[in-house]
Amino acid sequence: MSTSDESENVENPAIRQLQSLGWGYVHGQKWSPELTDERQYYKDVVLEHRLTTAIRRINPWISEENLRKVVRDLRFQGVEHPTLIETNQTLWEMLVNYISVEQDLGKGRKGQTVRIIDFENPDNNEFLCVNQYKVEGPHQSIIPDIVLFVNGLPLAVIECKSPYITNPMEAGINQLLRYANRRQPHEDEGAERLFWYNQIMVSTHRDRARVGTLSSRMEDYLEWKDPYPLTLDRLAAQLQPDAANQPVYGEEDLKVAERPAGYSLVNSQQVLIAGIFNRQNFLDLIRNFTVFETLDGQTMKKLARYQQYRAVHKTIHRLKTGKTRKEKGGVIWHTQGSGKSLTMVFLAVKLRRDPDLRDYKLVFITDRIQLDRQLTNTFQRAQGETVYHADSVANLKELLQKDSSDLVTAMMQKFQEGEDDFDFPVLNESDRIVVLADEAHRTQYGTLGVAINRGLPNAPKIAFTGTPLIKSRKTNNEFGTYIDQYTIEQAVADGATVQILYEGREARTKVTGDSLDMLFEEYFADKSDEEKATIRRKHGTELAVLEAPQRIRWVCIDLLKHYREHIRPNGFKAMIVTSSRRAAVLYKQTLNELGAPPSECIISGSHNDEAFYTPYTDPTQQKQAIEHFKKPIAEHPLSFIVVKDMLLTGFDAPVCQVMYLDQKLREHTLLQAIARVNRTYPGKSRGFVVDYYGLSDYLAEALEMFSTEDVTGALKDLKDEIPKLKAAHTRVMRHFKDVDKNDIDACVLALADDAVRQQFEIDFKLFARQMDIIMPDPAAQPYLADLKFLGKINQGARNLYRDSQLDLAGVGEKVRALIDEHIRATGVDPKIPPVDLLARDFREKVNEHKSDRAKASEIEHAIKHHIDVNLDDDPEYYKSLSDKLKAIIRKHQEHWDELVQLLMDFRDNIEKNREQQAGDLGLSETQFAFHNILMAEVARVRGDESLDEATHEEAIAVTKDLVTMLDEATNIVDFFKKQDEVKRMKKNIKRRIMDTSFDVPDIRTAVMDRFMELAKVKYQP
Repeated sequence: MSTSDESENVENPAIRQLQSLGWGYVHGQKWSPELTDERQYYKDVVLEHRLTTAIRRINPWISEENLRKVVRDLRFQGVEHPTLIETNQTLWEMLVNYISVEQDLGKGRKGQTVRIIDFENPDNNEFLCVNQYKVEGPHQSIIPDIVLFVNGLPLAVIECKSPYITNPMEAGINQLLRYANRRQPHEDEGAERLFWYNQIMVSTHRDRARVGTLSSRMEDYLEWKDPYPLTLDRLAAQLQPDAANQPVYGEEDLKVAERPAGYSLVNSQQVLIAGIFNRQNFLDLIRNFTVFETLDGQTMKKLARYQQYRAVHKTIHRLKTGKTRKEKGGVIWHTQGSGKSLTMVFLAVKLRRDPDLRDYKLVFITDRIQLDRQLTNTFQRAQGETVYHADSVANLKELLQKDSSDLVTAMMQKFQEGEDDFDFPVLNESDRIVVLADEAHRTQYGTLGVAINRGLPNAPKIAFTGTPLIKSRKTNNEFGTYIDQYTIEQAVADGATVQILYEGREARTKVTGDSLDMLFEEYFADKSDEEKATIRRKHGTELAVLEAPQRIRWVCIDLLKHYREHIRPNGFKAMIVTSSRRAAVLYKQTLNELGAPPSECIISGSHNDEAFYTPYTDPTQQKQAIEHFKKPIAEHPLSFIVVKDMLLTGFDAPVCQVMYLDQKLREHTLLQAIARVNRTYPGKSRGFVVDYYGLSDYLAEALEMFSTEDVTGALKDLKDEIPKLKAAHTRVMRHFKDVDKNDIDACVLALADDAVRQQFEIDFKLFARQMDIIMPDPAAQPYLADLKFLGKINQGARNLYRDSQLDLAGVGEKVRALIDEHIRATGVDPKIPPVDLLARDFREKVNEHKSDRAKASEIEHAIKHHIDVNLDDDPEYYKSLSDKLKAIIRKHQEHWDELVQLLMDFRDNIEKNREQQAGDLGLSETQFAFHNILMAEVARVRGDESLDEATHEEAIAVTKDLVTMLDEATNIVDFFKKQDEVKRMKKNIKRRIMDTSFDVPDIRTAVMDRFMELAKVKYQP
């Protein structure tokens, strides 16, 4: 990868677009401490002068004393908190809730509110983007590509990667995690101070751009696909001619024939910048669309996704412009797993901050404790508002009657059937009430919903649902029409959820159609006619078959085989959904008898239950089992949860990949249930529904109540993955269409070009992931030989080219184990790295290759790897070696036998020459590395012609003096963590250079910086 690819194709276009949106721009190199008064040291991340100016402008009444106090509080807040996320949360609260100071404005000394950002008037703030902004961390410096400042505070970081490298998105996110010290916090590898203030983190390679927050994992970064309030075509028109000749954005979703007339294509980066970094949107996202949640003791920072942001704004618009109650209301359908609960929270927050809507009473009807808790925490912490919880019908009536702009929640399960006082009179005729109902199509909403309609006759209602509206009810739906839709297919395409694959395995078990009576006779063959009649009267034919122990045992045997072959190897868990509580218990008992991995049965209970059920109905044990099930298998081995109706809605366990279904489900219940396996999780490319009931017989009927476009992609048949496998296989095998596939060396050499090798890596992993989805199904059999062959090529290329990116990450443990086993069978251990350049047996390893071309390639890339590994230890020497190596290869390429000998001679002398050159100058190897830097900087500024013998002698003396100083300084314990000592050493370097005949300011600064960077390599433990 060249740096120019990154800057020309990604970084510079991003900066130009930001400027077009009203962001100022400065190149970060102009802001080194020596060249500017913006900051004193590289460790300073806040632009204090700009911050001070902004606070004074937004709060013109503030005294100088209080101004200094506020700036000091903002700059040093992180010192008071033990973790980065706590610091970040505190500073976010200071930004959105403001800071209070005591000051007399003419009416006595009182608490006054200081605004750091003017959210109401974006133009009253300063927006600035800076590229290559160097920040000094505890152990090393970082240089993010773009840092975005608002009023001098660094609120966003954009990391740009060339679109032409392998896995650019992963590389960018990984770099952001390193910068924020989120990979290995104990190693202090980044500069946390920069991220005290961070609100948004972006990784982009132009063709794809994704956004996350400080706590986001790799898989949490998602694209921002809607530049709302702009449309894609309006954005493209604005960006012309910049949009011309750019890669297609949304190519899969927007076919050429479907594009509007005059439509121009825009790329993912342009859409994200337009949607997020529009100055008004950016402030809106920070203030109203950011929440902190604590899960299992860990605080997570969450930013709205594009569909959540869009839906909230559409809802606000409808509430303001609708003329009737019905016109003001409507339905937000965002598919299961796409963050519907948070959308409700964001809407409530936005309503409270809107000048026209902030005094509305908000009434939430939900059946989820989690949502109730989210609302309570958000409003108590961020809004300072009490949330009132209705715990009875009488209490609900009382709360609804109040003419107050409060927030009321009604948990549906608190209103049991025993409460018969649902005959609500008119309680409140105000139209400044909004009812927000979660999953309002559910049956349990019915009675309560009708009552609230009567009680609040003029209140508009907003429904939130994870499943679409039934076709016949779309236009006359009680809540109104759709406000916003985010379909199953869109969520899968975005990576917000995973695709669910359907597999019918019901040949001997399905209870639909003509098979039912035959199954009954088979399972109850030992019963008399009278006994069979009794069973039918008590249970009915279908339930009797579903509960038959013989059938359940057969299902469990097949289920365990499927789980052990398909699911367990990749570390995932399973749900079993049964037809009755009795069946659930029988499944649990049968799993135990068959020696299955640990399982738990979770069913509802009643006071009259017989002993058969009671071990599985204790709420405390159930809660513990649920917590264990959510953990990775490595942390807790509980692998199966067996249920009837419980946990089929509102239950999130991303580690669950498969649902074994043995119950008839339809309509919303079906869509809600199968969504338990669509959550994203590391290494999880698909969710599976394995059907033992016979769902396939009425699958179309079960979903026909919905519009086709609403449920497209809800369930894909496993067979649909076979064509994808075939296509992926064809694509990856094309890399070797003109190569003898029996010649491994030749196949590996076909990947010599970096770009070709990167494309092979992409194609191979796509094929391998498809194989992991299908295996061990017989449909994968025809491709197994080529999978092993390609795995060996991948390993060979990894070794020959020393290319660490050619790994098996993300392909699934089933595939990884198969390939590793095959490679070992050929006498190679994939865990052993390629032989080192200076190893004694290097020549023997090289001679194992059959052709001179392969031998030359082995030596060439071993030398390149050696140079890369040692480059930081002596940058100038190893850079010169790299140039010499390129010259040799360029001159002797195609003359392979000659090149082998030249490269081997080069290899033999690579370290001898360094030792000899240092000795000729009377320098140690450490001094030699510093000397090379000094000479390179002098040559860069003064030109090679000025480097006479006297200059050389002077440079040697200066080098020895400076290395002696560094030897003494770094004897101080934790020298590089003590900024005063580091600063003193930098001054000493400067002073010594100033005493030379070749001193100029540019040399002084460059040598100081480069010497300190090399010192960290040489002296830091």
